[in-house]
Amino acid sequence: MSRLSRRRVLSLGIGAVAVLLAAAPVPGLRRPLLVVVGSELEASLRQIEPLFETRHGDIDLRWRVMGAQDMINASIDGGPERPRVLIPSNRDQLESYAGAVQARGDGPAFRGSPQPIARTLLVAVAWPERAKRLFPDGRFSWERLRAAARAGRWQAIGGPPAWGSVDLRMTDPLRSNSGQLTLALWARDQPGSEAVALLKRAIYRPARSTDILLSEFVSGGPNQGDLAFVYEAPALQRQGEAQGRWPGGYRMLIPDPTMETVLAAGVRRGEGQGREADGSRFVAFLLGAEGRAVLNRHGFRDAAGQGGSPAGDRVRRLPPPSPAALEDLLRQWQSVP
Repeated sequence: MSRLSRRRVLSLGIGAVAVLLAAAPVPGLRRPLLVVVGSELEASLRQIEPLFETRHGDIDLRWRVMGAQDMINASIDGGPERPRVLIPSNRDQLESYAGAVQARGDGPAFRGSPQPIARTLLVAVAWPERAKRLFPDGRFSWERLRAAARAGRWQAIGGPPAWGSVDLRMTDPLRSNSGQLTLALWARDQPGSEAVALLKRAIYRPARSTDILLSEFVSGGPNQGDLAFVYEAPALQRQGEAQGRWPGGYRMLIPDPTMETVLAAGVRRGEGQGREADGSRFVAFLLGAEGRAVLNRHGFRDAAGQGGSPAGDRVRRLPPPSPAALEDLLRQWQSVP
């Protein structure tokens, strides 16, 4: 091979290596993108993270789990690690955040409008024997559940004395969306604080997030509550785990009416971990075929309402409480013993 040919081959080789280095992500130099999600999305994000990074090798996806209200409060307060993308369990909370940002005179809160990515329903999960005693006809009833809460003990409603007190589980409504929906449905058509006080007395250890609540409920069995209010998607996800731990697992009961929550992703403007454009790429991935497939496998309904459990298709769905109505309920929750 002539000297000129060798030089040409060497030049081509150097050029090829340069192209590869430019295209491949360099460890430690990928751009970080911080996403904060509600706990109901935790299992989904574990699968979405490697898929997204495979398609976008220049982005280092980082994500955290927070209760919906905690997420919004932290984003308003700011701090050294502000997320670029917010996905609370209720898109109404993004609207509240946007209103707070604009009230400070900071301009639009989001890059474009937050995009709905999934839907899920508020449901109840109960241990089979408890469910049979509470709802003999197999259908959830707020009236029967309130009667059990007023009775206080299983023996008073025909249950074995060994079951002890009637213990309901929900998340803390001051921190979590599922707790707020539970509170709103429980107090529906019951003005005054008496209904709120009854619920608060019946609740055993309010959890700070839905995932923590369901994890405690499954791991502890009847010792961690008789019935818990959670979302349909994580309830479907954990059915197999519950069956493996406890004979028969738990029963999922869907209140009629119930409330549907829409999960939306908002790309925050201004200071934050990650470029706004990268945040938009992540939202687009969630709306694409791969992202939707993961969410569907984890029990979520898509933005059009497809998916979830067949039983959930047959119940009435109420909108979440208005900000004013919710504020009044939370004020009552804090004031009652």
